[in-house]
Amino acid sequence: MVPTEATPDVAFPSLPRGLAVFRQLLAFIGRLELLLAILALVMVVAISAAQAFLRYFFGTSLWWAQEIAETAIMICYFLGISYVFKTRQEIYIEFVSSMLPVRMQLVLYMFEQLMAVAFTASLLWLAYLFSPTLFNMQTPMLKLPAAVTFGPLIASSSMIALTSIYHLIFGIWAFRNRLPGRFLTDIEQHGLILAPLRQEP
Repeated sequence: MVPTEATPDVAFPSLPRGLAVFRQLLAFIGRLELLLAILALVMVVAISAAQAFLRYFFGTSLWWAQEIAETAIMICYFLGISYVFKTRQEIYIEFVSSMLPVRMQLVLYMFEQLMAVAFTASLLWLAYLFSPTLFNMQTPMLKLPAAVTFGPLIASSSMIALTSIYHLIFGIWAFRNRLPGRFLTDIEQHGLILAPLRQEP
């Protein structure tokens, strides 16, 4: 989704204080997620390079490398998903919705947030149901609780749910205040948690 220029000469009201603080908190978490995802990716590359070097030159390997690398990949993947969700850079198909009046687009936007909350809540509920089993199981090499490998999924699902709740509250506020704009992106750019890494002109 590419933010567009807002309607000129129109004063947009400031976010309510509580919503603005919520956005700042999520922005801080998002930057932390990005940092951890990058560090996890660097760790995977370093471990893989070390494994290749040791096997090629010394005929040996790091016995713990696979489990650590797999966990790091999970961290990179799921925290990366959460960050992408915060920047609103997931794939959208808006051909039909963009033809609707902007207030109807806002309704669909709020419905999207409700579906995201429902989906992530179901994942968290399933994780809760299986938590006794996960804590009783151990990884084969390092003997860590199996729940450790599911930690990134749980963290990511929780953050996506919180992000959707923020966007839902923002959508309700924008709908009630009749924020002007031809498209949803005209309105949504005033509530973005984090700017996309790259914006097309």
